[in-house]
Amino acid sequence: MSTPDAPQPPVPPAPPRPPAVAEPHGPDAPTGPDRPDAWSVEIVTWSVVVSAAVPLYAVSVPIDAATYGVHVAVAFGIGLLQAGALPLAMRWPWAAVAAFLTGHVLFLLLGAAPHGAPWPVSVPQMILLALIVGLLAWRGGLRPALVLWLGGVLVPLGLAFLPDRGATLDGVVANLVTSASVTAVALGAGWLADTMRSRFTAELDEERKLGAAEHERRLIAEERTRIARELHDVVAHRMSIIQVQATSAPYRLPGLDEPVVAEFGEIAATARGAMAEMRELLTVLRDPDGEAETAPQPGLDDLPALVDSVARTGLPVTASFDESVRGGALAGQMSYRIVQEALSNVLRHAPGATTAVAVRAQGAAVVVTVENAPTDAPAGAPADDGAGLGHGLIGMRERARLVGGTIEVGPTPLGGFRVHAVLPMSAPREDS
Repeated sequence: MSTPDAPQPPVPPAPPRPPAVAEPHGPDAPTGPDRPDAWSVEIVTWSVVVSAAVPLYAVSVPIDAATYGVHVAVAFGIGLLQAGALPLAMRWPWAAVAAFLTGHVLFLLLGAAPHGAPWPVSVPQMILLALIVGLLAWRGGLRPALVLWLGGVLVPLGLAFLPDRGATLDGVVANLVTSASVTAVALGAGWLADTMRSRFTAELDEERKLGAAEHERRLIAEERTRIARELHDVVAHRMSIIQVQATSAPYRLPGLDEPVVAEFGEIAATARGAMAEMRELLTVLRDPDGEAETAPQPGLDDLPALVDSVARTGLPVTASFDESVRGGALAGQMSYRIVQEALSNVLRHAPGATTAVAVRAQGAAVVVTVENAPTDAPAGAPADDGAGLGHGLIGMRERARLVGGTIEVGPTPLGGFRVHAVLPMSAPREDS
């Protein structure tokens, strides 16, 4: 038989993308952005927080100093603690709680309740408290939000009636009821928004996982179908030889006894039946849009031509083939396809990288190794465009599994990539 010309290496698909993973939510969930698409929301949130904190700081300082009698220097410090707690809540929730309550304690110790003014919670403090608890709850920090809300009620209640403060029971009760109600509404709104966002994110992540799993199953099914077609070509080729030899034996070997001629006839009929059953099975697996593959499948003898064709593209590739390797048709075909896919991946993802191909015998197995060094290609070199999602890697694993072998693929310690397959040999190939 003539050896078919080695086909040019195909363009390989890109490595598979990992499926999306759901983000944690709740009181202890991280408050920073965990996804690229969260940066826009984060920037808007920071802008709103800073835009609210700066004017509230500018308003609270003169109110604390002029209305409540707090020393001006101390008023600046109290305003900085309480207004600064709002941006602190974006990254450090418990620090925001401590800063706001510390400022409130200083305000109640150093200030007094003038006639007609809200006491023990001023209007700027009430607004800041509502914004902070709402922000904490919205960003998943329900526990610090609840602690701050309770502290915003209990701390003023415990210090409102210090001596010489001028506080009245009716005024304190009305002020605290108003403050607690307003901040409770903000707390509930933030918690509700976080709950709805968490539920929506969980559903979206679940859909992404299901989509990724379905896509992976579809790729595996497509690759198995393609391998089934190739197996049909290999086995059908051998079966057709058996059928032709058995059919022509009485004519090539005259003088055979009748039982021998009948035996050859039965062998030929069995081979024809096996090929017919294979065609029926393949009809079930075949892609209706796929084209029939009639060319003989390449094997171990075709690997040098494959390496030469890749070297002509400019890839610095060296090859080492053990002359004693004589795998069967199936092991040879799987070895050829694995080397072909590995070299195609190098051309696609590491253009210009020095590559070594080795095929050797190890006991009753064929060992195939393709390893490339880190690429030093310029910035304009071809790169992965994300197409295919690892179809080629899936195919290599399926081929190794099909013959009962093993395969390892992954980066090397030096930054390159290595494909190492161990494929059991089938029956020795007959020379033709």
